[in-house]
Amino acid sequence: MDLGWTQWLPPRLMDVLAALDGTDARRRRALAALLGPQDPADLVAWERFRLVAPSRLDVPAVPSDLDADEALALLEGLGLAAGDPPRPVAHPDPVETVLTLDHDDVLELERIRAATDVGPVSTPVDELPSLDARFGGAKVGRNEPCPCGSGLKYKRCHGA
Repeated sequence: MDLGWTQWLPPRLMDVLAALDGTDARRRRALAALLGPQDPADLVAWERFRLVAPSRLDVPAVPSDLDADEALALLEGLGLAAGDPPRPVAHPDPVETVLTLDHDDVLELERIRAATDVGPVSTPVDELPSLDARFGGAKVGRNEPCPCGSGLKYKRCHGA
């Protein structure tokens, strides 16, 4: 599958695509799951997909409006499935995603990005509290427990 679409396909469509290569029972379960309850993460992923889906495809406003035939038609329209019965395409054509957004779409996309932004992962060392200041400046021996509370010896924790 083209790496570009794996970033944009909602999880339920990914499940349907994966099930196309399986047994009939697996395909039926994946297609039936389309009608199940939606969680907020599914709705956010669906909205992102609607923003980048080619205009030639008819993408419903909410995923619960998608039935089995429409899901298969979407996958075929994206060039990810083909045949009768549909099967995943081994080497789909590369996809170039081109967004044409108006001002409201840009604001909505930024709102979605801000909601999923986790921020910086690490704290700079100079912003960490000093062990000397935190514990009254008392000297800690190498083999004593580290005052940070990790349970390790000082030499293996902050004394390294």
